[in-house]
Amino acid sequence: MNARRIRQARTGMSLVEFMVVISVLGLILSLLLPAIQSARETGRRTRCLNNLRSQGQAILQFEQMHSRLPSAGEGTDITQNPPATALEMQSLYTKLLDYLEEDYTVEPMNFDLAYNDDAWPQNQTAAKTSIVPYLCPSNAIRIADPDRYGLTDYMPVVYTDIDPVTGIRNPATRMDGGFRLGGTPVAKVLDGMSRTVAIFEDAGRAFETIFPNTVSQYADPVFSGGSAPVWNGTSQVTYAQWCASKGMTSGGLPAGDTPTPSGRRVMNRWAEPACAGGISGQPNSTQGNWIDPINGNSLPTGGPPNCPWSQTNCGPNEEPWSWHQKGSNVLMFDGAARFIGSRIDPRVLRKLVTADEQEPYGDNLVPE
Repeated sequence: MNARRIRQARTGMSLVEFMVVISVLGLILSLLLPAIQSARETGRRTRCLNNLRSQGQAILQFEQMHSRLPSAGEGTDITQNPPATALEMQSLYTKLLDYLEEDYTVEPMNFDLAYNDDAWPQNQTAAKTSIVPYLCPSNAIRIADPDRYGLTDYMPVVYTDIDPVTGIRNPATRMDGGFRLGGTPVAKVLDGMSRTVAIFEDAGRAFETIFPNTVSQYADPVFSGGSAPVWNGTSQVTYAQWCASKGMTSGGLPAGDTPTPSGRRVMNRWAEPACAGGISGQPNSTQGNWIDPINGNSLPTGGPPNCPWSQTNCGPNEEPWSWHQKGSNVLMFDGAARFIGSRIDPRVLRKLVTADEQEPYGDNLVPE
């Protein structure tokens, strides 16, 4: 009897054996975890690319219907000297809703009024809809808009003013991409639809009172009481003048909505025309010592002291920025999506953006 009890006792696991098993399991998990995280990010990056492809197909369908590419909602006003940025009433992403099976979202909207003007509440209802193809699942810091507006992690590209020689910003060298005010025929994309960028990721932007506090450089038509300039098709007029020309009176801020402290636009809302932007490179870049033109000034999050994200062109503030390692997804005008490395030569990046510079680049100059 006692012998049987002794044998039964010996079939159990000792504390030392238990600790060895736990250690082995911990080692296995530590080896598997990076692979699991990498696989998850690969999946997120693929979905992000697919979102861009959906946007590309919508752009091409728009072009087929209208015989021109859509406007980005932002563009270059060549009547100004020097040429300056002008903003239309609606964003690219508002224009694409019809081609993304979002007819029910866009149908009640009034395109003659700003999305956040309470003179037309249906605009706010539509603009507060979350549109899946406008969001990249890799965005690690996306925070809900304080007024629940739908957001976007992508930036339609309007122009670049990266100097083709020095690789740093030079406003005198500004040239447009494929998006123009009022739209443009495909024939004007002389560099080729497959070699011209339409949309970059820009996934680090936020409402200016929410960390990392990105601040637009453009006044909001509603927050400014109607004094902000908008493009009327031939020139820039105040928002109040625009509304009067349409036989309407601009309203005001919807009840409960939050104006930005600066009175400027909210760049990461898909209904906001200023979600588009130009590519200038990081302003703390110097010739011969370039800051990465994609994902630049990324650490510490929020930007370094000499280039905080509240400053235009720093980090994701109107510049390409993603949560993917070492680069960003982009959409070309032919509908193809690809990945471009963070350390791309900024002079090559310029050639990718311009639509009719007619200076080809080699694919070997676009590293991952």
